[in-house]
Amino acid sequence: MARAVLAYDWRQDYNSELGQTFVSSPDHRFRIGTGQLDPGAWWRITAAREPLGPPQWMAGFSKDTPEEFVTAVTESLHVPLPQTDWTGEAHPALKEGTFDGDAVLDALVAAGWRDLGEPHGVWRVESPDYLARAELRRGANHLDLMGNCALAVYVGPEEAGDPYWQALFTADTPAMVTDAFVGALVDPAPLRRDGEWMDERLLAHLGYTLTEDGLVPVTPAHTDEDLTRAAAQSLSTLLAAADGHLTIEEVLDELEDQPLPSTEAGPGPHTTWGQLLPEQQQLAAMLTLDLVTDSARYSHRLLGLEDDATGMVWEDLTRGSVPAVPFEDLHFTNEDLYAAAGTIAAHMIATTDDPSGILEGFHGEPIASRANEDTPQRFWDEHPDHVTQPAYDDICRRFTAAHDVAGDLFAPGMPRPPALVAAAPAYLAGPGHTAASAPAAPLRAARWTLVEVPSGDIYLSPCGRIRTTALHSAAGTSWSTVYTDRSTGDQLWHVTADARTPAEITTAVHTALAATRATTPADLRYPALSGGLEPLAEGGWFMDTVPGHIIWTAPGEMASVSRTTSASALAEGADPHWVISGGDLQPGGHGWYINMGERVPRPLLTAVASALTSAEPVARLARQIPPEHRVYMDIVPLEWLAAAPTRDRATAARRRPLDNKTATANGNPPAEASRTQLPAPRQRTP
Repeated sequence: MARAVLAYDWRQDYNSELGQTFVSSPDHRFRIGTGQLDPGAWWRITAAREPLGPPQWMAGFSKDTPEEFVTAVTESLHVPLPQTDWTGEAHPALKEGTFDGDAVLDALVAAGWRDLGEPHGVWRVESPDYLARAELRRGANHLDLMGNCALAVYVGPEEAGDPYWQALFTADTPAMVTDAFVGALVDPAPLRRDGEWMDERLLAHLGYTLTEDGLVPVTPAHTDEDLTRAAAQSLSTLLAAADGHLTIEEVLDELEDQPLPSTEAGPGPHTTWGQLLPEQQQLAAMLTLDLVTDSARYSHRLLGLEDDATGMVWEDLTRGSVPAVPFEDLHFTNEDLYAAAGTIAAHMIATTDDPSGILEGFHGEPIASRANEDTPQRFWDEHPDHVTQPAYDDICRRFTAAHDVAGDLFAPGMPRPPALVAAAPAYLAGPGHTAASAPAAPLRAARWTLVEVPSGDIYLSPCGRIRTTALHSAAGTSWSTVYTDRSTGDQLWHVTADARTPAEITTAVHTALAATRATTPADLRYPALSGGLEPLAEGGWFMDTVPGHIIWTAPGEMASVSRTTSASALAEGADPHWVISGGDLQPGGHGWYINMGERVPRPLLTAVASALTSAEPVARLARQIPPEHRVYMDIVPLEWLAAAPTRDRATAARRRPLDNKTATANGNPPAEASRTQLPAPRQRTP
């Protein structure tokens, strides 16, 4: 530094007693001293308006300040003016009112430093690597250099206490000086150094350590893959909480104007999600959140990691009642739902304003690459802030960048499951989301009388002999049918299906019931003396006998039909006489039962047997298929041409919250007319 100014005819003096060197400008208005008693300003520059006068401004640099930075400041003071113009009035570094601390910090922010705000009147910014800080103290005393100076730069980890080096400037320091310093500070060009003479702390930041053999690279705290895995874990955590992150209403707000891809290829105008009926929007939003939540199993692939998908498909589901929209009425397809899920996943990433809320957990996580036999397990929070904070920033960048490719989570080739499926056999498919309404359709079509009661619905046959009851509860809808002899009042037979019975099987019973009553009602009065189960034999079921029972079992042994034959049991009026079951019947399983009395007529037995052996797949929401049944089933994406929705915006129902009249899978079934909860039964004709 001294050589730089001496080349411009500055004068040098040396104080041997104090070991200090002073260099002065030709007019003695600028004075540069080295070896000052205060180590925080080992280099000190003083500027005065009058020769040897009181200082107008000062700058100080600690001993370990890179020489290049101090030289940049001293060279800025040399202004090639004629000798006669070397006056305080002429030199730009001595003009009043040129200090601009805001411009200094603005320049640092423009170079990538973080703005930490201005608490307590001190504006602070921090370097990208968390190893340097600059502070601007407004209203500082113009002669206070070592106490609370106007502008200060500290270099070194903040948690280390004393900085590696510092630069201090008083309030009237001219912009030409501070600009020169900032230019050197943010210059990306590397500086040449002899590593053996460097501070070991600085060497560590550069990834080296000094040994007897010279400089040796140190093992980095983490690898690039560690950063990717941390970002992937954070992304997975976010997506897994989709149901808690967004409400159904927020999902619909985001999707309202998005076209359905299935309608864009047609000749007519496309359809947006907002044009669908409310129940369809509600169902689509739930399935969309299901897909986003499920994508947490494999979202790491979005960041280039090729690990297998983890966890169970549909392990976590969106809460709430599922609207009972019949599949034949749906206006959207699986591809439409995939597109919607991509939009919502991107929206979740983009609206995570403070990723620390998602990423804070990574600090206590182990660093994957540091877990092996030769290296003890290391955790992120074991490293100092200046190591973990840059890593955190990098993780945040990778996390945020996933927004642009979020739609790829649901692209072909990803482990995306279909939300709408065709599944077989039906007896393992669960009750389905229309179990409260579909089984009533044959009875309504046959004009049976509906009686509404608080606990459910009662359907009465036109002849008055048959009574079918639907009982609604939180577990679902169970069905029971009773045939009564009107002359005696005796019950001739009964059929009960629990709430887990697949809707198609219950519907088959009701279809046979309504059709037989309409065509050959006498067939319902008399029991099946023989036959009725022929479809079981034709479907490959095998029959076995055990004491007191005949049992027909499905291939795979996941469904059965049992008939009581014990004379003693029959004499005692064993009930039920017939037991039909399917699925996992263990405690907590999703198996189901249908019980029938001894005198159940043949048409109903045949209807159950035909439904059990039908090879026709049934439509299902994949989320509702019992997990323990899936391994025994054939499940494929449901494919069909979605029904065209109402196009007239003036008459189409717009999105609105569903009210208590909406049919749901575990609530009230739909009705052509509005339903009313009554304290006592009443009758009406649909």
